[in-house]
Amino acid sequence: MQIFDPIHNFIPFNAIEEQLLAHPFMVRLVHIYQCGPAFHVYPGVTHTRFSHSIGVMHVATLLFDQLAVKEAEKEHWAYYRQAVRLGALLHDVGHYPLSHTVELFLPKHEVMVNKTFALGVWDPLFSEVAKIYKKECGEVSRLVRSIALGEPTEPYFLSQLIADPHFGADRIDYLLRDSLYSGLSYGKIDLHQLVRSVRLDQENRLGISASGLPSVEALLLARHWMHERLYQHRRVRSYAFHYAKVVKQILMQRGALEDLQTFMKINDHHIFASLKDFPDEEKAIQDPQFRVQAYKCSIDKLAEVKKNYENTKNVWIDVPTQTSMTFLEGQKVRLEGEEIFWIYTDQKELFESIQS
Repeated sequence: MQIFDPIHNFIPFNAIEEQLLAHPFMVRLVHIYQCGPAFHVYPGVTHTRFSHSIGVMHVATLLFDQLAVKEAEKEHWAYYRQAVRLGALLHDVGHYPLSHTVELFLPKHEVMVNKTFALGVWDPLFSEVAKIYKKECGEVSRLVRSIALGEPTEPYFLSQLIADPHFGADRIDYLLRDSLYSGLSYGKIDLHQLVRSVRLDQENRLGISASGLPSVEALLLARHWMHERLYQHRRVRSYAFHYAKVVKQILMQRGALEDLQTFMKINDHHIFASLKDFPDEEKAIQDPQFRVQAYKCSIDKLAEVKKNYENTKNVWIDVPTQTSMTFLEGQKVRLEGEEIFWIYTDQKELFESIQS
C-alpha cells in the first residue's frame, strides 16, 4: 500500500501499518483539524491529524534510515525501524477535537494517547510485530509507547526521532504541512539537508553535524515565525477560547474523559454540529463583538497580572508549559520558547487596562 502526500510524495506502508491506519481510532484523525479553529483566520488550514501522522512516520523513517546507514553494524535495526514507524503513527491518536484547543482547560492529549496503550488497544497489532521479530508483546508495546510519547528509550535516540525539539519528525512535518496549507512561507525548511546531517553521539543521543547546523537554526526560526503568525495569532487564540469551552463541556457531559470508546467517537464535526446547543459560544464565534479579546503578555508580568486580575470576573489567564534543557552537538543548548502567557477577556475596558 502507498499513499500520495502533497509534502512527501508517495509514502509506502506494510501490512501491519495498513491495519493500523484502518483502525477506527486512527480513522477518527481524518476528522480532527491539525490547526484547530485557525481556519477562521487562514481558510486553507483544514488539513488533518491523519495526514500529519502519516507525514511524521515518513520523516521519522528518513531520519532512522540515515542513522542506519551510518551504524550498519547495529543489531535489531529492522525491529527498531518498525517500532519508530508505529510510534509515529500513534503519537497523536489521543488528540481532542480541534487538536490543542481544549488543552486550555484540560490535560495534554498525551494522557489519552497513554490510555490507548494502557487499555491494550494496540496489542493485537503488537502481537504480530512480536512474532515477526521474536519479541514479547509487552516489550513491543512499551517501546512503541515510549517512542510515541517521547519518553526515554533504549537506545535513547529512538524517542528523539519524533519528539526532539530541535529536529524531531513531529516538528519537521507540522512546520512543512502547516506552512503549505496556511500559505505562510515561514515554515519551509531544508528537510533533506537536515536528514543528511543527523548523527548519533557516544551515548546514542541524536545530534547533528556541523554542516547541518544552519538547517537546524532555520527550523527553529521557522517555528518562531509560525507561532507568531499562525499558532499564537491573537484572533486564532480568541476563536480557540470559545471552542475550548464547548469541547470541554461536551466531553464532560458525555463522560468521554473516563470512557475511551466514547472519547474516540467525538470529532470536530460533532463539535460543529453541537454549537447550536451553546448559543453564547456560537454567537461569540460568529460575531466579533461578543468574542473575547486575547492579549499576549511577557512572562515577567505574570505576578502583577495575577495579583490584579486573577479573581476578576471574565478574565482568564493561560500560562503555557515552560521549555526544558535539550542537547545539540554534545553541548547544552536552551531552546527558548516564547516567554509569554495569555489573557482572555470580553470586557473592552479591562482589555485596554491590561494593555496599558
